Amino acid sequence: MRCCAAALLAAQAAAASSGYFHPVNTPSPREEKIPAVDIGPYVRWREAVGKYWPHDGAAPLPDECEEIVQQWGDAFRKCGFCQVLGHGVPDDVVAKARELGRDFFEATTDAERDACAGDGGRGYKGVGAVAVAASGVTADGASTIKRPPDYASEFVFLGDGDDAALPVPGLNDALRDYFRACRRANECFLELTARALDLEPSTFAGDFEGESWLNRLRLAYYPSQAGKPPGTRQLRYGEHTDWQCFTIVAQDKQGLEVEVPCSAEAYAEASEDRRGSRENSMFVPCTPVPGALTVNAGDQIQILTNGLFRSCVHRVANPDPSD
Repeated sequence: MRCCAAALLAAQAAAASSGYFHPVNTPSPREEKIPAVDIGPYVRWREAVGKYWPHDGAAPLPDECEEIVQQWGDAFRKCGFCQVLGHGVPDDVVAKARELGRDFFEATTDAERDACAGDGGRGYKGVGAVAVAASGVTADGASTIKRPPDYASEFVFLGDGDDAALPVPGLNDALRDYFRACRRANECFLELTARALDLEPSTFAGDFEGESWLNRLRLAYYPSQAGKPPGTRQLRYGEHTDWQCFTIVAQDKQGLEVEVPCSAEAYAEASEDRRGSRENSMFVPCTPVPGALTVNAGDQIQILTNGLFRSCVHRVANPDPSD
Protein backbone atom coordinates (compact mmCIF):
# COMPACT_ATOMS: atom_id res chain seq x y z
CA MET A 1 0.00 0.00 0.00
CA ARG A 2 1.47 3.33 -1.01
CA CYS A 3 -0.52 6.39 -0.18
CA CYS A 4 0.58 9.49 1.60
CA ALA A 5 -1.05 12.74 2.61
CA ALA A 6 -3.33 14.81 0.48
CA ALA A 7 -2.62 18.51 0.79
CA LEU A 8 -5.63 20.72 0.23
CA LEU A 9 -5.50 24.47 -0.26
CA ALA A 10 -8.99 25.88 0.18
CA ALA A 11 -10.15 29.25 -1.09
CA GLN A 12 -13.61 30.68 -0.63
CA ALA A 13 -15.32 33.58 -2.29
CA ALA A 14 -17.66 34.00 0.69
CA ALA A 15 -17.13 33.04 4.31
CA ALA A 16 -19.46 31.13 6.58
CA SER A 17 -20.26 32.20 10.14
CA SER A 18 -17.14 32.31 12.28
CA GLY A 19 -18.76 31.51 15.64
CA TYR A 20 -18.44 28.17 17.43
CA PHE A 21 -21.57 26.07 17.69
CA HIS A 22 -22.77 25.72 21.27
CA PRO A 23 -25.00 22.71 22.01
CA VAL A 24 -28.37 24.02 23.15
CA ASN A 25 -29.45 23.58 26.78
CA THR A 26 -26.79 21.06 27.67
CA PRO A 27 -26.19 20.64 31.42
CA SER A 28 -22.75 22.25 31.12
CA PRO A 29 -22.53 24.47 28.02
CA ARG A 30 -19.04 24.51 26.55
CA GLU A 31 -17.24 25.37 23.39
CA GLU A 32 -16.40 22.44 21.17
CA LYS A 33 -12.96 23.10 19.74
CA ILE A 34 -10.66 21.12 17.52
CA PRO A 35 -7.43 20.46 19.46
CA ALA A 36 -4.31 22.46 18.58
CA VAL A 37 -0.77 21.12 18.91
CA ASP A 38 2.42 23.12 18.43
CA ILE A 39 4.96 20.63 17.07
CA GLY A 40 7.64 23.30 16.55
CA PRO A 41 9.95 22.02 19.32
CA TYR A 42 9.83 18.52 17.84
CA VAL A 43 10.55 19.83 14.33
CA ARG A 44 13.53 21.83 15.63
CA TRP A 45 14.85 18.88 17.66
CA ARG A 46 14.55 16.62 14.65
CA GLU A 47 16.54 19.07 12.53
CA ALA A 48 19.15 19.62 15.26
CA VAL A 49 20.02 15.95 15.65
CA GLY A 50 20.44 15.73 11.88
CA LYS A 51 18.44 12.54 11.66
CA TYR A 52 16.23 11.59 8.75
CA TRP A 53 14.52 8.33 7.87
CA PRO A 54 15.41 5.71 8.76
CA HIS A 55 16.66 6.76 12.18
CA ASP A 56 15.45 4.16 14.63
CA GLY A 57 17.49 4.26 17.77
CA ALA A 58 17.93 8.03 17.66
CA ALA A 59 18.77 9.99 20.79
CA PRO A 60 16.06 9.97 23.48
CA LEU A 61 13.42 12.62 23.05
CA PRO A 62 13.54 15.69 25.28
CA ASP A 63 10.65 15.96 27.72
CA GLU A 64 9.10 18.75 25.66
CA CYS A 65 9.01 16.50 22.61
CA GLU A 66 7.58 13.61 24.60
CA GLU A 67 4.72 15.91 25.58
CA ILE A 68 4.12 16.76 21.91
CA VAL A 69 3.97 13.06 21.04
CA GLN A 70 1.37 12.60 23.78
CA GLN A 71 -0.70 15.54 22.56
CA TRP A 72 -0.52 14.30 18.97
CA GLY A 73 -1.77 10.86 19.91
CA ASP A 74 -4.54 12.24 22.11
CA ALA A 75 -5.80 14.53 19.34
CA PHE A 76 -6.12 11.79 16.74
CA ARG A 77 -7.48 9.17 19.09
CA LYS A 78 -10.21 11.42 20.42
CA CYS A 79 -11.05 13.71 17.52
CA GLY A 80 -9.26 12.69 14.34
CA PHE A 81 -8.57 16.37 13.62
CA CYS A 82 -5.84 18.71 14.81
CA GLN A 83 -4.76 22.31 14.23
CA VAL A 84 -1.00 21.92 13.78
CA LEU A 85 1.31 24.83 14.57
CA GLY A 86 5.08 24.91 14.10
CA HIS A 87 4.79 22.54 11.13
CA GLY A 88 7.63 24.07 9.12
CA VAL A 89 5.66 24.93 5.95
CA PRO A 90 6.65 28.57 5.27
CA ASP A 91 3.85 31.14 5.40
CA ASP A 92 4.98 32.72 2.14
CA VAL A 93 4.82 29.37 0.34
CA VAL A 94 1.23 28.89 1.53
CA ALA A 95 0.29 32.48 0.66
CA LYS A 96 1.70 32.33 -2.88
CA ALA A 97 -0.02 29.04 -3.68
CA ARG A 98 -3.31 30.38 -2.32
CA GLU A 99 -3.09 33.71 -4.18
CA LEU A 100 -2.23 32.19 -7.55
CA GLY A 101 -4.66 29.33 -6.98
CA ARG A 102 -7.47 31.81 -6.44
CA ASP A 103 -6.47 33.50 -9.71
CA PHE A 104 -6.91 30.18 -11.50
CA PHE A 105 -10.58 30.06 -10.49
CA GLU A 106 -11.37 33.78 -10.65
CA ALA A 107 -9.19 35.29 -13.39
CA THR A 108 -9.41 32.65 -16.10
CA THR A 109 -12.15 31.74 -18.57
CA ASP A 110 -14.31 28.63 -18.50
CA ALA A 111 -12.52 27.44 -21.62
CA GLU A 112 -9.08 27.89 -20.02
CA ARG A 113 -10.10 25.95 -16.94
CA ASP A 114 -11.81 23.21 -18.95
CA ALA A 115 -8.61 22.78 -20.93
CA CYS A 116 -6.95 21.77 -17.64
CA ALA A 117 -9.28 18.82 -17.08
CA GLY A 118 -7.42 15.55 -16.79
CA ASP A 119 -7.74 11.87 -16.03
CA GLY A 120 -6.18 9.51 -13.52
CA GLY A 121 -7.43 11.62 -10.65
CA ARG A 122 -5.82 14.87 -11.80
CA GLY A 123 -6.99 18.13 -13.32
CA TYR A 124 -9.91 20.55 -13.14
CA LYS A 125 -13.50 19.75 -12.20
CA GLY A 126 -16.22 22.38 -12.17
CA VAL A 127 -19.12 22.90 -9.79
CA GLY A 128 -21.37 19.84 -9.74
CA ALA A 129 -18.73 17.39 -10.95
CA VAL A 130 -17.85 16.08 -7.47
CA ALA A 131 -20.15 14.49 -4.88
CA VAL A 132 -18.06 13.32 -1.94
CA ALA A 133 -21.03 12.38 0.26
CA ALA A 134 -22.13 9.84 -2.35
CA SER A 135 -19.00 7.79 -1.71
CA GLY A 136 -19.98 7.03 1.89
CA VAL A 137 -18.34 8.45 4.96
CA THR A 138 -16.38 5.73 6.72
CA ALA A 139 -14.59 2.48 6.13
CA ASP A 140 -17.36 0.61 7.99
CA GLY A 141 -20.54 2.15 6.59
CA ALA A 142 -22.16 4.79 4.41
CA SER A 143 -23.57 8.11 5.53
CA THR A 144 -27.23 8.35 6.43
CA ILE A 145 -27.17 11.85 4.95
CA LYS A 146 -27.77 12.04 1.19
CA ARG A 147 -26.61 15.08 -0.76
CA PRO A 148 -26.60 16.34 -4.35
CA PRO A 149 -23.24 17.13 -6.01
CA ASP A 150 -21.02 19.59 -4.16
CA TYR A 151 -21.12 23.37 -4.58
CA ALA A 152 -17.38 23.55 -5.25
CA SER A 153 -14.85 23.37 -8.04
CA GLU A 154 -11.38 21.94 -7.72
CA PHE A 155 -8.05 21.31 -9.36
CA VAL A 156 -5.95 18.25 -8.47
CA PHE A 157 -2.17 18.53 -8.88
CA LEU A 158 0.06 15.44 -8.71
CA GLY A 159 3.43 17.15 -9.08
CA ASP A 160 4.86 14.37 -11.23
CA GLY A 161 5.71 16.51 -14.25
CA ASP A 162 2.57 15.54 -16.17
CA ASP A 163 0.20 18.15 -14.76
CA ALA A 164 -1.36 20.63 -17.17
CA ALA A 165 0.50 23.89 -17.82
CA LEU A 166 -1.85 26.18 -15.90
CA PRO A 167 -2.99 29.49 -17.43
CA VAL A 168 -1.75 31.51 -14.42
CA PRO A 169 1.95 32.43 -14.60
CA GLY A 170 3.92 30.89 -11.74
CA LEU A 171 1.10 28.70 -10.46
CA ASN A 172 2.68 25.36 -11.38
CA ASP A 173 5.86 26.31 -9.52
CA ALA A 174 3.91 27.64 -6.52
CA LEU A 175 1.90 24.43 -6.24
CA ARG A 176 5.03 22.30 -6.56
CA ASP A 177 6.75 24.24 -3.75
CA TYR A 178 3.72 24.03 -1.46
CA PHE A 179 3.20 20.34 -2.19
CA ARG A 180 6.83 19.48 -1.45
CA ALA A 181 6.72 21.44 1.80
CA CYS A 182 3.58 19.56 2.86
CA ARG A 183 5.20 16.22 2.06
CA ARG A 184 8.16 17.14 4.24
CA ALA A 185 5.80 18.09 7.05
CA ASN A 186 3.98 14.80 6.61
CA GLU A 187 7.22 12.92 7.28
CA CYS A 188 7.19 14.51 10.71
CA PHE A 189 3.48 13.72 11.19
CA LEU A 190 4.14 10.06 10.44
CA GLU A 191 7.01 9.96 12.92
CA LEU A 192 4.82 11.47 15.62
CA THR A 193 2.13 8.90 14.82
CA ALA A 194 4.55 6.00 15.18
CA ARG A 195 5.97 7.39 18.42
CA ALA A 196 2.47 7.94 19.83
CA LEU A 197 1.83 4.23 19.29
CA ASP A 198 5.17 3.21 20.86
CA LEU A 199 6.47 2.04 17.50
CA GLU A 200 9.82 2.69 15.85
CA PRO A 201 9.81 6.21 14.32
CA SER A 202 10.31 4.87 10.79
CA THR A 203 7.39 2.41 10.95
CA PHE A 204 5.27 4.15 8.32
CA ALA A 205 8.11 5.53 6.20
CA GLY A 206 8.16 2.82 3.55
CA ASP A 207 4.43 3.01 2.91
CA PHE A 208 4.08 6.76 2.69
CA GLU A 209 7.25 8.29 1.31
CA GLY A 210 8.19 9.33 -2.20
CA GLU A 211 6.35 10.87 -5.13
CA SER A 212 3.65 8.29 -5.70
CA TRP A 213 0.70 9.44 -7.81
CA LEU A 214 -1.38 8.75 -4.71
CA ASN A 215 0.16 11.85 -3.15
CA ARG A 216 -1.97 14.74 -4.38
CA LEU A 217 -2.68 18.40 -3.89
CA ARG A 218 -6.26 19.57 -4.27
CA LEU A 219 -7.21 23.21 -4.71
CA ALA A 220 -10.81 23.50 -3.52
CA TYR A 221 -12.66 26.65 -4.54
CA TYR A 222 -16.02 27.59 -3.08
CA PRO A 223 -17.66 30.23 -5.29
CA SER A 224 -19.90 32.89 -3.89
CA GLN A 225 -23.51 31.80 -3.50
CA ALA A 226 -24.84 35.35 -3.73
CA GLY A 227 -27.73 35.23 -6.20
CA LYS A 228 -27.04 31.53 -6.81
CA PRO A 229 -28.31 29.70 -3.72
CA PRO A 230 -27.42 26.03 -3.30
CA GLY A 231 -29.93 23.34 -4.13
CA THR A 232 -31.92 21.40 -1.57
CA ARG A 233 -29.53 19.77 0.93
CA GLN A 234 -26.54 20.84 -1.20
CA LEU A 235 -23.32 21.76 0.63
CA ARG A 236 -19.94 23.00 -0.51
CA TYR A 237 -18.63 19.52 0.32
CA GLY A 238 -20.96 16.87 1.70
CA GLU A 239 -20.25 14.62 4.68
CA HIS A 240 -17.38 12.22 4.12
CA THR A 241 -14.19 10.78 5.47
CA ASP A 242 -10.92 10.93 3.54
CA TRP A 243 -9.51 7.72 2.09
CA GLN A 244 -5.81 8.45 2.48
CA CYS A 245 -3.41 8.70 5.41
CA PHE A 246 -3.53 12.35 6.51
CA THR A 247 -5.15 15.32 4.83
CA ILE A 248 -3.33 18.63 5.30
CA VAL A 249 -5.54 21.69 4.82
CA ALA A 250 -4.50 25.35 4.61
CA GLN A 251 -7.79 26.99 5.58
CA ASP A 252 -8.44 30.66 4.90
CA LYS A 253 -12.10 31.03 5.86
CA GLN A 254 -14.64 29.38 8.11
CA GLY A 255 -16.68 26.55 6.62
CA LEU A 256 -15.08 23.23 7.58
CA GLU A 257 -17.14 21.33 10.16
CA VAL A 258 -16.24 18.16 12.06
CA GLU A 259 -18.56 15.51 13.47
CA VAL A 260 -18.00 14.92 17.20
CA PRO A 261 -19.80 12.70 19.71
CA CYS A 262 -22.38 14.39 21.93
CA SER A 263 -24.88 13.46 24.61
CA ALA A 264 -28.29 12.09 23.71
CA GLU A 265 -29.81 15.26 25.16
CA ALA A 266 -27.66 17.54 23.01
CA TYR A 267 -28.42 15.46 19.92
CA ALA A 268 -32.16 15.63 20.55
CA GLU A 269 -32.06 19.40 21.03
CA ALA A 270 -29.76 20.18 18.09
CA SER A 271 -31.22 21.52 14.87
CA GLU A 272 -31.42 19.01 12.05
CA ASP A 273 -28.62 20.67 10.09
CA ARG A 274 -26.27 20.30 13.09
CA ARG A 275 -26.98 16.64 13.76
CA GLY A 276 -24.29 14.25 12.66
CA SER A 277 -24.49 11.32 10.29
CA ARG A 278 -24.85 8.99 13.27
CA GLU A 279 -26.95 9.10 16.39
CA ASN A 280 -25.54 11.16 19.27
CA SER A 281 -23.14 13.14 17.12
CA MET A 282 -23.14 16.72 15.88
CA PHE A 283 -21.11 18.97 13.62
CA VAL A 284 -18.96 21.73 15.10
CA PRO A 285 -16.92 24.35 13.22
CA CYS A 286 -13.21 23.82 12.68
CA THR A 287 -12.30 27.49 12.93
CA PRO A 288 -9.03 28.43 11.17
CA VAL A 289 -6.10 29.17 13.47
CA PRO A 290 -3.58 31.73 12.15
CA GLY A 291 -0.39 29.99 11.04
CA ALA A 292 -1.80 26.50 11.54
CA LEU A 293 -2.40 23.69 9.10
CA THR A 294 -5.54 21.66 9.76
CA VAL A 295 -4.64 17.96 9.69
CA ASN A 296 -7.12 15.11 9.77
CA ALA A 297 -6.69 11.36 9.82
CA GLY A 298 -8.01 9.38 6.87
CA ASP A 299 -9.30 5.84 6.46
CA GLN A 300 -5.87 4.38 5.78
CA ILE A 301 -4.26 5.60 8.98
CA GLN A 302 -7.31 4.38 10.90
CA ILE A 303 -6.75 0.93 9.42
CA LEU A 304 -2.97 0.99 9.94
CA THR A 305 -3.41 2.00 13.59
CA ASN A 306 -6.03 -0.70 14.14
CA GLY A 307 -8.67 1.93 14.77
CA LEU A 308 -6.71 3.87 17.37
CA PHE A 309 -6.57 6.99 15.18
CA ARG A 310 -10.01 8.14 14.04
CA SER A 311 -10.95 8.87 10.45
CA CYS A 312 -13.51 11.51 11.31
CA VAL A 313 -16.57 12.56 9.31
CA HIS A 314 -16.42 16.17 8.15
CA ARG A 315 -18.00 18.54 5.63
CA VAL A 316 -17.81 22.10 4.30
CA ALA A 317 -20.94 24.09 5.13
CA ASN A 318 -22.59 26.82 3.11
CA PRO A 319 -21.98 30.45 4.12
CA ASP A 320 -24.54 32.55 5.91
CA PRO A 321 -27.00 33.84 3.29
CA SER A 322 -26.21 37.41 4.33
CA ASP A 323 -22.51 37.03 3.44
